[in-house]
Amino acid sequence: STAKYLKGAFFWHLDGTTDDVPVKATTLTARQVAMTGGGTDFAGTYAAYESLPEKDRERYESLRVVHSFEAAQRLVDPDPDERELAVRRSRPTHEVSLVWRRRDGRRSLVIGATADHVVGMDPDDSRALLDELLDWTTQERFRHTHDWQVGDLVVWDNTGILHRALPYDENSERLLHRTTVVGDEAFA
Repeated sequence: STAKYLKGAFFWHLDGTTDDVPVKATTLTARQVAMTGGGTDFAGTYAAYESLPEKDRERYESLRVVHSFEAAQRLVDPDPDERELAVRRSRPTHEVSLVWRRRDGRRSLVIGATADHVVGMDPDDSRALLDELLDWTTQERFRHTHDWQVGDLVVWDNTGILHRALPYDENSERLLHRTTVVGDEAFA
């Protein structure tokens, strides 16, 4: 069901990592809020990249990462049946640079729930690196939590902000309207 796939939103992610050109920006407007929980966490991948030690930035420049719907859903349900696995694998994967070199010169990390593996790296080492970078990027100094109130409008740059929904009761009346701004810059 769609509701099951939406549980992937509880994990840090960027929108559009399996697309050639990702979403540029996203807006959420709170129409109804959860009685408890249901906030949204944001973490800056530009600031996280810029704060890395120089030797790490140099090391990461040449790495490429495969992103997939399957990787994100593995976090929701790590042991799918054959039919579910086939659905996940029917969605396209996308290989991108770990460090997105933007045309304006800024650089950000392309990581999150869809980051399946680093190309050419031992699977255990790859997972360890991706987890380490996610932990680095989502530390408190790069993070903001928004606790929703009805009428709030939040806009963010999807090219450099990881986000995730915080848990709330599935019977909650929480309703956020989402609008996305189509991107105009491919991953590079």
